[in-house]
Amino acid sequence: MSAPLAALQRFGQACCIRYSATSASSSASSSSRASSRALKTGKALKKMLNPDAQQRHNASASAPATAFATPSSGGGGRVLRGAIFDMDGTLTVPNLDFAEMYRRVGCKTKDILKEIDGWPADEQKRANEVIYEMEQEALRTMRQMPGAEELGAFFDTRGMPRGLVTRNVQSSVAHFHQHAWALPPFTPALARDFKPYKPAPDALLHICAKWGVDPSEVVMIGDSAKDDIVSGNRAGAVTVLLDTEGKWRLGSHGAAGH
Repeated sequence: MSAPLAALQRFGQACCIRYSATSASSSASSSSRASSRALKTGKALKKMLNPDAQQRHNASASAPATAFATPSSGGGGRVLRGAIFDMDGTLTVPNLDFAEMYRRVGCKTKDILKEIDGWPADEQKRANEVIYEMEQEALRTMRQMPGAEELGAFFDTRGMPRGLVTRNVQSSVAHFHQHAWALPPFTPALARDFKPYKPAPDALLHICAKWGVDPSEVVMIGDSAKDDIVSGNRAGAVTVLLDTEGKWRLGSHGAAGH
């Protein structure tokens, strides 16, 4: 079994999909379908990592939703030159109760950070204090997602850069690197002080520019279809959805996140 395939199987129920801004919703998926998704994702990444084995991708509308996908402008096969990861729920085991966060803040939409940005200053201060308190509490139980470090090492041994984009704060990223990650840190590692937040593509495009690579040669890996996958697709990157809890299916937006 190839290293990326084995790592992805341990990393979560991986599904690499072509996603649009209106195409994901919350739903449980069967273990057999999840296993199939992980296999397809691992094989697809293996092809990108091996230029001699690349095959032309057919982005036909009739292709299954779980197939490895390229942006709509994609043509032939390509070589992977970098990977960008989400942090919470992707590199770390989920430990933030977003539903409780939304309740305590009083958020009425599905994007808590964007909504808060439009509030009066005093309400923003109160909301940000609630979010910060919950994020700091989550640091005490932060632990690495099984398989994440192995996948990171796979990219490292091939000289491919790893970046990180999170809607969490920079102090949480520092805590992750110090206490939950033994490999060299992700760089660049962009937190929510970099605006606009995901699902805007700006952070991904910034990292690609830093690396001097085209976004189509980068993979975005995350656990949120509405943030990570939309952001990656808007940037023109390959996207991998890690669905460790069976939350997502093609349809409309579902589970909340921050």
